[in-house]
Amino acid sequence: MPSPQSRWRAPIIGAVTGLLVAAAVIGPSALASGGATTPASDTTAGTQTTASTPTTTSAPTIDCNAPPPGAQAKVPGGPSAGPGPAPFLAAIAQLVRAGTIDDAQARVLDADIRSGSIDPNQLVANGTLNSAQMQAVMDRLGAVKRSLAPAAQPSADAKAAQFKRSHH
Repeated sequence: MPSPQSRWRAPIIGAVTGLLVAAAVIGPSALASGGATTPASDTTAGTQTTASTPTTTSAPTIDCNAPPPGAQAKVPGGPSAGPGPAPFLAAIAQLVRAGTIDDAQARVLDADIRSGSIDPNQLVANGTLNSAQMQAVMDRLGAVKRSLAPAAQPSADAKAAQFKRSHH
């Protein structure tokens, strides 16, 4: 007959394991969002709300340090998963060579990239870039970020269906 201690050991280990798995899944996304949701208004960091002004939606900022979509969470002490700001800085240099932006604008963008984020509304509002230039910058940096994302892996169902088709 099993002892009362061993009878509870498996469910407790299962519960603790479940909590650890949940923390591993939810933790990186909570850290990545930086707690950008405000509880009172449930708005994200890309939305600005003040007591005296109505809710306005602003252009999203590009976080140059955030992992690309579909990227795995970094393991503490592990190797860096990303190439750093180099591809983003190269994209800005390409925009200068194409004549889309000038060197002074590129220096401002380079500094923002190195700091980790770009605020498109601020750059347009302070006259650093016009809206067409900002759109070109955002499109190019977005393309760079998407190019850094790992290729989508087929699901187990898709793999099984492909296997079944190939063997008939």
